[in-house]
Amino acid sequence: MLETSHALVAGAIAGHTKDPATAVSLSFLSHFIMDAVPHWDFGTNWRGRRKLYTGLVAIIDVIVGFGLGYLIFGQTVPLPLLFAAIAASMIPDWLETPWYIFFANHQKKQPAKQAGFPEKLAFGIYKLENQFHNKTKFPLGVITQIVTVAFFFVLLK
Repeated sequence: MLETSHALVAGAIAGHTKDPATAVSLSFLSHFIMDAVPHWDFGTNWRGRRKLYTGLVAIIDVIVGFGLGYLIFGQTVPLPLLFAAIAASMIPDWLETPWYIFFANHQKKQPAKQAGFPEKLAFGIYKLENQFHNKTKFPLGVITQIVTVAFFFVLLK
């Protein structure tokens, strides 16, 4: 899912559940539930693009997610709670980042046998988080995100 989608659902969770521990925990868990829905994001087919481009677009997505979360929920949810929930909803994707940045490339799909611990750990986190992903092509994958976010908005009203 796009980070913006995760942020919007996290904002809805924080607005519905004022308890910080519950809101942050549910926002974190919502990441995996949402990623199970067939979706498209900037990580889809990343091997066909330059890392710099994918990275910049991903950073913009995070900024847009926090910004929209603030615009929609900033007046009704305390900002520390809102930003903690949004961050929690994005953490699983952020934990994948070391694999993409430092180790993966267009040909390399896994660490070599002689790879060091940091590379193997980064790959393990990447593989664990990706077990929940169910990707599809653009534009269908964007439509499924809109429907998923709308579903959570209605559910948490």
